[in-house]
Amino acid sequence: MAKTKKIDASLDFAFFHYLFQFYRSKRGEIRKYYRDLSKKFIDFNDPENNPKAFLRQPQFEALEIYVFLKEFLGNAPVHDIFKDWHEKKNRFAGRSEGGIVGDTVQVSLFDKITEDQYKAVFNHMRKHARIYPNYIYALTMGTGKTILMATCIFYEFILANKWPKENLYCHNALVFAPDKTVLHTLKEIQSFDMGKVVPPEYVNFLASHIQFHYLEDAGTSLSTLDRSRFNVIVSNTQKIILKKQHKDKSPTEKLFGAGKPTYQAGSIYDQTADLYDFDQPENESELTTNQRFEKLTRLEQEI
Repeated sequence: MAKTKKIDASLDFAFFHYLFQFYRSKRGEIRKYYRDLSKKFIDFNDPENNPKAFLRQPQFEALEIYVFLKEFLGNAPVHDIFKDWHEKKNRFAGRSEGGIVGDTVQVSLFDKITEDQYKAVFNHMRKHARIYPNYIYALTMGTGKTILMATCIFYEFILANKWPKENLYCHNALVFAPDKTVLHTLKEIQSFDMGKVVPPEYVNFLASHIQFHYLEDAGTSLSTLDRSRFNVIVSNTQKIILKKQHKDKSPTEKLFGAGKPTYQAGSIYDQTADLYDFDQPENESELTTNQRFEKLTRLEQEI
């Protein structure tokens, strides 16, 4: 069993290498599917097009893949991308054989995997999927993940303003920090000179529309306006989520919901509500935490 899991994990990881190589080999063709604004944003940060580009190479490559997943692959879940690749359909129709493993060795690993191996990797990906596309970018410490995060948020907001009804682009951003020290570090998202990564014609729009909310203290309420856009909310999970359940719900509570709020079936809020207790807060600090969560449910298209 352990050997099988190791093989599946290797194929899983190798697929991400293949995706990157697929993008690099077909960059020109892939760009044809991008909106002009996306191409402008990438070119502004590309050192080959802009000698004054600010991002480091790993940051820029991550930004390229971020846009590639969004514009070319439509923000599809990873397991759906893998399925399309394996079946050579949709964006991968007519793809060439083979893949890349490691830095220098090129083999036809992917095209030799058995159907059982494919199903194992696909099921592994689907098992860990969420109700929203869940991508993880692993950059080396010190590379600049905070700046990359800010750059992606700025990109999202610029395109969301241009195409407000397009579900691909996010209208709000929720940034989680594991502790208060990291939360302070994330203030760089606000203090960073966005003109270094944003084309000049869009800087004034962002500067005048983005609202930053840092939830550092337990007594701080979230002051976002309902259904507002371009909020960047920085917090840790303890300052957002509701109190965990310590007892099972009674039949009456299950039937009538005990007056608790309801959310659209299948939404991230509906999914989270099943994990936490919506009873009346026991103290002022819990009331504030509930208020933050309720505020978040009234925002749209978060990333």
